[in-house]
Amino acid sequence: MATSNKAIPIGLVGLAALGVVAYFGMNNPAGDEVTGTVAPAERYRAEQISSDDIDLGDQAVQDFMQSDFYAKLSTDEALREAFASDAVRDALANDAVRDALANEAVRDAFASDAVRDAFANDAVRDAFARDAVRDAMANEAVRDAFASDAARDAFANDAARDSVANDAVRDAMANDAIRDAFANAAIRDAMANAAVRDAFANESMRDAVANAAVRDAFANAAVRDAMANAAVRDAMANDAVRDAFANDAARDSVANDAVRDAMANDAVRDAFANAAVRDAMANAAVRDAMANAAVRDAMANAAVRDAMANAAVRDAFANSAVRDAFANAAVRDAFANAAVRDAMANAAVRDAFANASVRDAMANASVRDAMANAAVRDAFANASVRDAMANAAVRDAFANESMRDAFANAAVRDAFANAAVRDAIAAEAVRDIARDSQR
Repeated sequence: MATSNKAIPIGLVGLAALGVVAYFGMNNPAGDEVTGTVAPAERYRAEQISSDDIDLGDQAVQDFMQSDFYAKLSTDEALREAFASDAVRDALANDAVRDALANEAVRDAFASDAVRDAFANDAVRDAFARDAVRDAMANEAVRDAFASDAARDAFANDAARDSVANDAVRDAMANDAIRDAFANAAIRDAMANAAVRDAFANESMRDAVANAAVRDAFANAAVRDAMANAAVRDAMANDAVRDAFANDAARDSVANDAVRDAMANDAVRDAFANAAVRDAMANAAVRDAMANAAVRDAMANAAVRDAMANAAVRDAFANSAVRDAFANAAVRDAFANAAVRDAMANAAVRDAFANASVRDAMANASVRDAMANAAVRDAFANASVRDAMANAAVRDAFANESMRDAFANAAVRDAFANAAVRDAIAAEAVRDIARDSQR
């Protein structure tokens, strides 16, 4: 049986061979029947091809394959692994991402060690799974931002890389104001500042990006340009400033036009260079004050803004009594009073903040509540009352508890509504009495 089984395939092979011989035998006669003329051999000549005869595909793809990035991709293990990520591969199916690769700045960015290494970070790779991030690549400002050394170097910062793992940061890329902000040189250069980059390691700062008011603020030229101010950037290194963004009132305050425009004021920007001002952000009362419409609108007043250029006013924030005063409704609402705001334009009133007695007086409930009294607030519209603050005796009088407590008396408060009382403040004799009472 074994022999019979082997014979079957051998027989089939032989049958096939016979069939081939028979086919060629019938179509090619043998011997004398083979007649004909041998023609001269002709060398084969083909038509010359032109560039139009060859379809190389999308020119962007051709440019990409001839770029330094493509060369790096073929030799860089971290980059190759990144492109093995489902999120990155899917991103390449997105028109905006593909077109971005045709952008010279984007391609050159991948020649940067920081950018390439960033793709070894799971958060960076997964970000490409987010539509907002992909579509952002369709924005010319975002793409050109990659041409900035600051933007590239930012990828060398762990905090900046990890920030893209935050949903709020990723979704922010769907916001036109955020995208267009990258067209602003100040914003891009800010990324070169270590304090700004490290700020993104702060959860409060990252979550703040989820706040519509914060994101839209980037559509405001004053806010963007403020990033060119060294004091504003360095303020980001202050924990109190960063944590302030965990406060809803502080976040929402940037929805206020007055607050945003205040960033165009040099005095306000430079105030961030003052340690007392920055640390004040750690004070709950100061942060919550930003929820008060009167306080926020006060920023529209030139006198209030310019007051920030006064060292005494800025240093006053180092005084706990001044900070806590912002927890008092009367003090906050006082900012809605035109006389109080305009008083900030008076040098004597500003300098009064350099007086320890005046500052400490803010710890006195009677003095703070007096701000709820219309007569007291309107008194600041009187030149005599304002100028009296330039008198050392008047200012030092606030060191006297009896003087402070007097403000708890309704009659004393209402007296400020009397023109004669106000004008009396201008009298040297009255001021001298105040001085004598201190002896």
